[in-house]
Amino acid sequence: MELCVLWTLANIFVFSVSQVYGSLPIPVLHFEENIIEDEDTSITCTLPYNDYPDVKLVIKGNTTIKDCTPKKGNYPNVTCTVEVTPEIHGMEFTCEAEFKTQSLPEKMNIQTDPKITDCPDKLVWIEGKEHSFYCRATGYPLPKVTCAKNTTTYEVEEKFTAMRNMTGMYTCVALSFDKDRKMVNVSVEYEPKVSSIKLSPPLHGEGDKVEITCEADGVPDPTYSWKTPPSDLQFSADNRTVTIKSLQMSHLGNYQCIVENKHGTHNRTQILNLAVKPKISHFDIEPSTLVLEGTNVTLTCEASGSPPPVLSWSIPVSNVQMSEDKRTVKIWGVTKRHMGSYTCKSQNEHGSDTQSGHLLLAVKPKIVQIKVQPSTSVAEGANVTLICIAEGVPPPNFSWETPTDVQNTDYSVINIWSAKKTHDGNYKCKAENKHGSATMTQKIVVKESKGNRGERQEPVTATILATMISTILFYYLY
Repeated sequence: MELCVLWTLANIFVFSVSQVYGSLPIPVLHFEENIIEDEDTSITCTLPYNDYPDVKLVIKGNTTIKDCTPKKGNYPNVTCTVEVTPEIHGMEFTCEAEFKTQSLPEKMNIQTDPKITDCPDKLVWIEGKEHSFYCRATGYPLPKVTCAKNTTTYEVEEKFTAMRNMTGMYTCVALSFDKDRKMVNVSVEYEPKVSSIKLSPPLHGEGDKVEITCEADGVPDPTYSWKTPPSDLQFSADNRTVTIKSLQMSHLGNYQCIVENKHGTHNRTQILNLAVKPKISHFDIEPSTLVLEGTNVTLTCEASGSPPPVLSWSIPVSNVQMSEDKRTVKIWGVTKRHMGSYTCKSQNEHGSDTQSGHLLLAVKPKIVQIKVQPSTSVAEGANVTLICIAEGVPPPNFSWETPTDVQNTDYSVINIWSAKKTHDGNYKCKAENKHGSATMTQKIVVKESKGNRGERQEPVTATILATMISTILFYYLY
């Protein structure tokens, strides 16, 4: 009961002191109830608040105080041991509470210039692999770092796939209120590839000096090696070029260029042949360029060259039979649609050659008419002209069967000067070419004249020439 009263009084005292000195609480001392001389006793000091778990409590008096045991946490306290002697009767003891207070920590930020601290002078990337820039910078506020080439900008640690066109010098910038720069040289490496193998000269024959050069791309620069025919060859110092001093048959064959770097290998093969431009050695149309309708025709084209040339045709129709090697073209049953020009072309890497033939449709002769000027019935002493008009391809040749000898100015034309009774009779014209012949007969009647029998008439020459020209044009334009 007494302890409770003491505790209550202490709280009232603490409250009063708090009003005077502020918000700091007052610790409370507690003694044991029965203190006996020559025995040890305990004194406890308690801070009756939970808000000060780290408070330091110290008990003081004018005697020896020992074995103090602190207890932290809710209601922190300390208990000490005092040796009881007659001298301590009526002695005052106090408990001091040492409070440690401080503000919350605050950082002091000082604005500093940006500075790139970790950025390599050179970077090596692998084409097709994922890479990034990893430049670092210091300064306050913390600068943003980017690296750029031309119009392309990358942020630090941004992931991207490296391509060979990314090779070059980049400007890396650390930027805040000011900026700092650093140049970074980027090299993108990639596996090699043979781009070409060149022959010099491109046209070469036996005894010629020939160089075979391999061109390749790769980073780092690839090394070169060759697989070649077993013959005497010379290689350049970098192994890119093979030299043949005097080309022989033993040098012909496959030349394989092999390139290699640490990222891979690649190869390409060039065939070395005797290089000769194509030349058509034989071109033929059988049985002839002039054929009858329904005839079968074979066109043949043969060419030489090295490497062996490839043959192709330009023809007026598609319904023909062509051999697999394009050497022959067969036409089964010629018609007018097959007429025209047939061109054979031979080609290799060194050039080309062409040759053409014209296919014409042959026509058996046909006599259209026998034209008589001025009439089939004439008086004695008159002049008569007979014109045999025929068609055919090729143009036919003409011959006549007549009752008597007559003047033959052209094979297709007969002139009768001063007709006599002996000229009376049948005149048979024969038109003939190699595909056949045709005949036609015209009767001439010579009447006895009662007039001027000695008067001579000239044949109409202009009419004869016009008829002949039209006939010839018909043959060739057909």
